[in-house]
Amino acid sequence: MFIIPYKMETVFTRLPIVNICIIVITSLMFFLTIYESLPNDVIESLILQEWDLGQMIGNAFLHADLFHLVGNMSFLWIFGNAVCATVGNLAYPFLYLFLAICASSTHLTFDSHPAIGASGAVNGIIGMALILFPMNRLNCVYGYSMPMIGVFWKSGRFTTKTYWMILFWFVFDVFGLLLGGGNIAYWAHIGGFTVGLLTASSLLLFNVVETYDPTFIDIVTGKKLERQTYNLQELQEIAARQPGLPVQSSVSLASPSRHSSSSQAPTPMKEPMVIFRVTNVIQKENVITWFFINEGDALSDVAVQCGTPVVAEINPSRALPRRVTGWLRLKNGSFATPCEVKIGLSYAVASRRVNKQLVYRAEEKKFVAGPA
Repeated sequence: MFIIPYKMETVFTRLPIVNICIIVITSLMFFLTIYESLPNDVIESLILQEWDLGQMIGNAFLHADLFHLVGNMSFLWIFGNAVCATVGNLAYPFLYLFLAICASSTHLTFDSHPAIGASGAVNGIIGMALILFPMNRLNCVYGYSMPMIGVFWKSGRFTTKTYWMILFWFVFDVFGLLLGGGNIAYWAHIGGFTVGLLTASSLLLFNVVETYDPTFIDIVTGKKLERQTYNLQELQEIAARQPGLPVQSSVSLASPSRHSSSSQAPTPMKEPMVIFRVTNVIQKENVITWFFINEGDALSDVAVQCGTPVVAEINPSRALPRRVTGWLRLKNGSFATPCEVKIGLSYAVASRRVNKQLVYRAEEKKFVAGPA
């Protein structure tokens, strides 16, 4: 019998470049090893056998066979991409190595057998995923065979909450440890997983990371239990159900606060076309964030503003070239639905500033600008 996850549904606000690089490097190390492209003494120096920092990190890049590699890297792909996108590409490699060291330390403390594999670090990432994405949907495939009752092969797919599967795997590790462990480093699994739980909890408690779905902390405190991440199809359905309903009960259109002090007459020129194609919309409590691609002309010195008490932000603001991704965020408002919003938009054109009204049209999946 097997149960294998293949996709966790979450929002990626960053491309998880570093996690992809770790998977590539780990896979490359495996093939260099099996094809004997690395000297034996180098491989021996990376096997976890004693309290050596090189071994405590290096063993995470070695694997016993292809099945061992594929299992670890598939889990790292599913959960590591989400964690990497959340904590950022700069912090993620240090976090991954820290989890590898903690997993190795736990193994050395409770088990004297030599060990290799990324399982400890990967379980640390899975522990972080349990805290950061417990309610996200996890798509899995399964298969089993029970010839004694006439079932020679049965397979299929199912979707469940992330926390169910992660807790199932953790219980499996605990039972494996209690039954003797065999040749699997269960202590490394449990050590990495525990540190992952603590690390993710600390990041949330100190507001170091931002998530867009309910976290474990949200569930425990009762702060937020409802999923408020919208894909574009869901937004269109909302717009269809509530046509013309504005989202801002406390948001009013206001002119941007930054204006040009130049007394010179405007230079006749073609004004830039403003088109932001929306890729994702996220509403969490009193914050709405739109992630977009600039499909209009390049803009510079961009500013957005709404009426008090709403705080409007756009990123990037200094330079927004064509085809560049960015986000626009409203905070502190009373939002019923993110289907239609009007915002003051300001940007530089030559020696003057242009003020526009920026409107989000859910049915077109775009922000467009009109006359102020």
